[in-house]
Amino acid sequence: MNRKRFRVSKSLVAMAVTALVLAGCGGGQLNGGFGGPVGELDRDAVLRVTTSSPTRNLDPYMQTSYGGWGYMTPLFDRLTTVDAKGDLLPGLANSWKFAKNGSYLELALRNDVEFHDGTHFDAAAVAANIERGQNMEGSTVKAALHNITSVDVVDDYTVRLRLAPGTGVELPGVFSTNVGMMISPKTIEAGTDIRNNPGNAGSGAFLVEEYVPQESLSLVRAPGTNWDPEAGKVAGIEFEAISDASTRLNGLKTGMTDLSWVSSANEVVEAQNLGRAGALGVDEVVFRNVLGLYMRAEGDLAKPQVRQAVATAIDPAAVSALFSGTCKPYRQLYPAGSWSADAAYRYPYSFDTEKAAALARSAGGAKIELTFGAGTNTEKTANVLQGSLSKAGIKADLNPVPNTQNEPRYVAGDFPSMVANSFSPKVDPAETVNTFVLGAYDLGNGNAHIEDLAKRAADPTLTHEQRAPLYQQIWDSTLREAMFVPICNQTNAQIFTNKVVGVEDIAWVDLGIFDVRHVGMTE
Repeated sequence: MNRKRFRVSKSLVAMAVTALVLAGCGGGQLNGGFGGPVGELDRDAVLRVTTSSPTRNLDPYMQTSYGGWGYMTPLFDRLTTVDAKGDLLPGLANSWKFAKNGSYLELALRNDVEFHDGTHFDAAAVAANIERGQNMEGSTVKAALHNITSVDVVDDYTVRLRLAPGTGVELPGVFSTNVGMMISPKTIEAGTDIRNNPGNAGSGAFLVEEYVPQESLSLVRAPGTNWDPEAGKVAGIEFEAISDASTRLNGLKTGMTDLSWVSSANEVVEAQNLGRAGALGVDEVVFRNVLGLYMRAEGDLAKPQVRQAVATAIDPAAVSALFSGTCKPYRQLYPAGSWSADAAYRYPYSFDTEKAAALARSAGGAKIELTFGAGTNTEKTANVLQGSLSKAGIKADLNPVPNTQNEPRYVAGDFPSMVANSFSPKVDPAETVNTFVLGAYDLGNGNAHIEDLAKRAADPTLTHEQRAPLYQQIWDSTLREAMFVPICNQTNAQIFTNKVVGVEDIAWVDLGIFDVRHVGMTE
């Protein structure tokens, strides 16, 4: 197959953009005049994708951030999957159920899947992968699998995961991520290092043709018929990591790229205009991630009145205006429509400058240091927050740090606060609680009531209907602690040419990442 490498040079893009003339930028529905894809699928096409996040390696169990997941979904199938709404669906596991006493999770597996090395996928393969994830040196999924005490191979296509008492309710959702990506037992037994070349270790519709860590990945469709009829619609996929959003957008405008995403305000607005003009297809998705302010109970922030004053001084509308309306004010932790969200919930610290000032005075004054990733969209947010806090008599100092450092250093306890959009609700709320409320972010602030609720809500014998009110109490109690101030959800714009099909069904886009294994192109 003749494959054409694509490199989106800024200079080439700049020259080509001058030739692009928009038909108009008036109001109206997005994609006005954009007729959408027509014609038969072109199975010889190569889908060219640009994304903001690089991938450091291709081993599912050695991922240090979820930015690398999207590169691997065409290579490795998962035990479960999610749809574009974040709802859980079968994958390599046809179904799953917990024991009546919660002692195990049983997975019923597909019986028609082979890895590319010819090894059959079965219960023994699941057991081998879980053992690898729990024990492999450098594994980043040990914590996700630590509640599994042992694995029973019931028969060829039934596996039981024995669980520590009262745990494991989040596992079906966890298995929709890199944790559930399966590799061949033959690869595991050989101890093969698949970080730079997975070879035939996967069962997905594609194989690696060329890989440059942190830069690009070239995939070619695997021979034969894949078990998933919706996968492998194109002959190849070319991924390239480009951090600059305007460069990614320009790649679409000049025809050098077929599919990409932008979330920064200027590029989202420009994409909206291009969509209205019919120049590109645009699909807007609201992030699940919540842009907000993290705080720790240190210094002045150890006083509840100070944290409450900060929460009350923040105006979500001012932040939304900063993003040209592309960051929708939202004051909950879980997205509207999620089974654990409360549609009638009212945030306890609505914007009120005078009330915030009174709270700060009652605490004897207030000071906060706003840490943020320098050069990111949280920099301007931090400046807006500084102004709002100042109006309430709260002294706020800005603390810019390199973007690669702010999150890990905050988690390590180096900073008393952080402006970030990293609060990411998981498929199952139990994982969200473990990560953000009771975990390293400590949004629950050691609240014993929250810990008790979390233990009760994580009972795998309960239904969603029984767990939902418990989680709603957890979210309310957590927000009342004012260790995190939710502000708004940003908009992620999917941008694509008129030959691309299946964009509206791409999963994970509301997390700022992607799963393009089902995307196709027309002739």
